[in-house]
Amino acid sequence: MTRSELAAAGASLKKGILLGIVFVGLNILDAQLTGTALVLGASEFNPIAATGFGSSMLLKGLSAIVIVIALLFFRRGNLLKWLSLGMLLIVLWNVFAIWSWS
Repeated sequence: MTRSELAAAGASLKKGILLGIVFVGLNILDAQLTGTALVLGASEFNPIAATGFGSSMLLKGLSAIVIVIALLFFRRGNLLKWLSLGMLLIVLWNVFAIWSWS
């Protein structure tokens, strides 16, 4: 590998790690907001998360870390940008829902 290829790979990995941190953080925030919304009387839309998984910050954080590691291992870190964007939209939806019920 040439020096420029190594530099590009290093930059890509750094970007992937940063996006991974954002993705994990958004998942944990989503779990916290979901728990708050459930206390306020909301119902979970996701049937898998409706079992209690959706409001567990530990489980959401660990599953997000596993996803990030797998994507970086298989060199698919660019997907983290889209996953993070999706999680951001979910977090914003939860914030809006909690704000409208308060």
